[in-house]
Amino acid sequence: MLICPRLHSVRSPLLHVLLVGALLAMPGVSASQGLFDKGTKQLSVIVGSTQSFGEDYLVLGVGFGYYMFNGLELAINWQSWLGGDPSVNQLTPSVTYVFRNSSNVDPYLGALYRWTFISDLDDLTAWGGRAGVYIATGRKSALGLGAVYIQYNDCNTTTYTDCSDTYPELSYTVTF
Repeated sequence: MLICPRLHSVRSPLLHVLLVGALLAMPGVSASQGLFDKGTKQLSVIVGSTQSFGEDYLVLGVGFGYYMFNGLELAINWQSWLGGDPSVNQLTPSVTYVFRNSSNVDPYLGALYRWTFISDLDDLTAWGGRAGVYIATGRKSALGLGAVYIQYNDCNTTTYTDCSDTYPELSYTVTF
C-alpha cells in the first residue's frame, strides 16, 4: 500500500526549539499596525520534508497572499516534492481570516483546496482547514503556530492507507 501525501515542516525537535526561541526573542509589535491590513501582500517560501510512497522527499515551494480586507487573506501556494519516486506537485489556493486584536497574538482560521499531481497515478483533490495563532515578531512579521486538517476527495483506500491527514503548521510570515 502507498501512503497518502503528508508534509512535515521540520524533522529535528532541536531545530524546532531553536527556531521558536529565536523568533519569540524578537521584539513584537501589535498586528494592528499593518501586518494583516487590506492591501498587504505576503510572499511564502516553503522548505520541508515528508515521507510518502515509501520514499523520503525534500519539499520546496513558493506562495503569494493578498489581504482583500483587513484580516482576510486570499493565497496560493505551489510545492514540489523532490528526491523520490513518484514525483509529486501540489497547488493550494486558500482563504484565511485573522482575528485581529490589540495584543501580539492573533488567532486565525482558514479553508483550503488542494490539487496533488502524482506521476503515474490519478491526481488527488482535497479540501481542508487550518487554525492557529500568529505571534507578531516585528512590524511586518509574525510567527504562525497551528494545525491543518486535509480530507482527500475520491481517495481509493486500496491505493492509499489513509484519506485524511492532520499535521502541525509552523510558519514565519513577512508582509510588504
